[in-house]
Amino acid sequence: MKIKTKILLFTSLIITIVLVSILFFNRFIFEKYYLNVKKKNLLTVAEKLVNPSIYIDFAKAEEENNIKIFLTKYEFLDEYNFPLNKKEINDILVNKNVVYKITNEDFSPDRKLLLVTRYDKELLLVMVASLSSVIEPVEAINGIYVQIILIALVLGCFLSLILSKILSNPIISMMNTAKKVAEMDFSENFNFQSNDEIGELGRNLNIMEMNLKRNFEILKKDIELEKENEKMRKEFISNVSHELKTPIAIINNYAEGLKEGIADDEESRNFYLDTILEETTNMNNFVNSLLFLSRSERNFLEFNITTFDIREIIKTEIQRLQKIYSNKKFKTTFKGHRFTGDKEKFSIIIKNFLENACKYSEDDNIEIFTDTNSFVIKNKSSLPEENIKNLWIPFYRADTARERKNGTGLGLAIVKDLLEKQKFDFGVYKEGELIIFWFKGGENC
Repeated sequence: MKIKTKILLFTSLIITIVLVSILFFNRFIFEKYYLNVKKKNLLTVAEKLVNPSIYIDFAKAEEENNIKIFLTKYEFLDEYNFPLNKKEINDILVNKNVVYKITNEDFSPDRKLLLVTRYDKELLLVMVASLSSVIEPVEAINGIYVQIILIALVLGCFLSLILSKILSNPIISMMNTAKKVAEMDFSENFNFQSNDEIGELGRNLNIMEMNLKRNFEILKKDIELEKENEKMRKEFISNVSHELKTPIAIINNYAEGLKEGIADDEESRNFYLDTILEETTNMNNFVNSLLFLSRSERNFLEFNITTFDIREIIKTEIQRLQKIYSNKKFKTTFKGHRFTGDKEKFSIIIKNFLENACKYSEDDNIEIFTDTNSFVIKNKSSLPEENIKNLWIPFYRADTARERKNGTGLGLAIVKDLLEKQKFDFGVYKEGELIIFWFKGGENC
């Protein structure tokens, strides 16, 4: 059953119960109630009249209480209007009792309430109050009360419809809003404006909806992030497997060749052994880089912040690389050279940047520029600009053929993590045929 119908039925039932109760009271209870009130009133006046210490003007008492008062001997009481039996008269005279009588309506259409009590040794005090002035209007009202009830019910139903609309519309609106929220639809708000409990409930509903929407968005982002992390984990496992598969296969094949005596001369044996040593060295470097990146990402590294000369690191690294890449030409410009950070970690950063430039430069020229807490390195590259953002991703290689001689693809990922840990800004961009890597110090860890 809808709430509008419930409100309508409930209010109509209340109105009906109230009206029927009034009718029942008027028809069956009012007369007795009125008689009791009149009896108490007559008794109060009678007690004052029979008290010899209190003087009361009979005429004034009659006027104030709308009654008739007279004194008489019991012999003179009219048997029709004062139907007292001998026992009642004896109780009045001997025991000073108070007797109430209602005149017989068969003989007196004007019904009256009588109070009879002893005034003195010989006289009786008789007080008469009319009942018809009240009873008759009540009986007339009862006669038309059915019509009044019907009219009141019609009016009550109409008012109930208005009341149900006033009360139910905001509740229905809240229900619709709550239903949409339950379906994760946050497009609808409760717009009913009032300062009562319904308005307060609606405002709390809107707050709840806003909080749910915010938490739902956070949850969606977390789920998307988890999916992305899962994707990265799978790619990571695939990349590690790929990096280890080839050197393991080479080592296995060359070791089997040596075991089976394929290399029957010293030069061939040395070639096989050198290849195995080279592959094990590459595998060792790869594993060390992987472990270093893992420790850094999990915040297991400690940073010893000092002020040092970046030129020493750059010159040492250039000397090392020129033994490997003898054709490379390094042009250095040291406008400033004082850096604040972890010197050991910056040695790793500079090493990876310079190795990356030597491996991927498409000519022999590499330019290096430094200023205070600032570093820039340039080399020629045909890498498409849309691929630049991927250079910081672990295992990404600019060459699509994934040539192993160019490294594992972990160097720039390590650089990125170490710079972030030390609160350095960094980036990469293309300028014509040049690719430019840079980082600049700010607040240090």
